[in-house]
Amino acid sequence: MNLLKFVRMKKCKLIVVVCLFFGLAYSQEKDDPIAFDKALLISPIISVQIPGADFAKRFGLAYQFGLGLDYKFGRNWLIGAEGGFLFSTNVKEKEQIANTLTGTGLVITTDGFLDNVNLNLRGAVVKLNAGKSFFFKAAHPSNGVLLKFGLGYLSHKILIDVNKKNTPQLTGNYAKGYDRFSQGLVLSQYLGLIRVQKGKFVNLSLGFEISEAITKNSRPYDFYLGRKLNETRLDLMYGIKFCWHIPVFLGESTKNQYYYY
Repeated sequence: MNLLKFVRMKKCKLIVVVCLFFGLAYSQEKDDPIAFDKALLISPIISVQIPGADFAKRFGLAYQFGLGLDYKFGRNWLIGAEGGFLFSTNVKEKEQIANTLTGTGLVITTDGFLDNVNLNLRGAVVKLNAGKSFFFKAAHPSNGVLLKFGLGYLSHKILIDVNKKNTPQLTGNYAKGYDRFSQGLVLSQYLGLIRVQKGKFVNLSLGFEISEAITKNSRPYDFYLGRKLNETRLDLMYGIKFCWHIPVFLGESTKNQYYYY
């Protein structure tokens, strides 16, 4: 995908999202007094990630497990942070280790035996988030639509899963010449539904998240290509994200004048 074309497309999407964001915020301003709960949200996270752009050329469907921590202010504004790990057994780029394998795709160990080689995705995401929820009913002002934006760091690599004791050609520093470890800045946009209520065990959110990362290979040398990989990558992920919120309520804010519908 052309990077310039992508940036232009993202600008248009951002304008639409910002208009929606402020439109919802304005539509809930003024009129009836509502008491909002301030809370600290501790949130285990599970998501399914569908890859796009350069990420889809290297990996297939992936999964993310993580933990989030958010502070919800009196008027349903949120700020927080989250971190998680990416996993997948679907790796599409396999040619880089072909010269270390037999014709049947096995590796010869130091004992002279043949052994299997498995390739997996391993990655990490750390982000700072900010957003706001928009309620449906005044009786439950913390339940409604949640819109969040994130900025952070993404890294990923191809994990070469072999017996480290007798396969030195694919472990340690040698593995770094094949794993194509990449890292860089990531942006994210999330839209979903949230439910947070006092006295309720089921406090959760479910929604759709788009992540865009500009990454580069961080290894000094790629053994397969015989050079350093200097190309800038556009790694996209389209995620279905589920969070189980454990709220710590910190009292009610001063009642604010709001119009609800």
